[in-house]
Amino acid sequence: MPNYKKIAKRIAKSRIHYLFERATKTFPENRELANKYVDLARLYAQRVRIKIPKEWKRRICHKCKKFLYPSVNCRIRMQSRKGKGSHVSITCLDCGNVNRYYIKI
Repeated sequence: MPNYKKIAKRIAKSRIHYLFERATKTFPENRELANKYVDLARLYAQRVRIKIPKEWKRRICHKCKKFLYPSVNCRIRMQSRKGKGSHVSITCLDCGNVNRYYIKI
């Protein structure tokens, strides 16, 4: 007897990956469709209760939940400080929110 929850999670992971790839490809032509793909991917993750992978999660604005495409609707800056540590700042140009991700160098 197969475990249906594991099967559902595996299907959801593949769909999330596919939707983020489609969002990356369609963003230059149609921003609204790319944002719709991201909304669907987030919905799949919430329904099955899985985490979106880190590389895709950082491509979503935490405030307006839109897809972030570098140098089009977001600005990426790397800052290194001696005492505080280094981080990457991603600024959403749609809502102005700044997401910071600390990194080790």
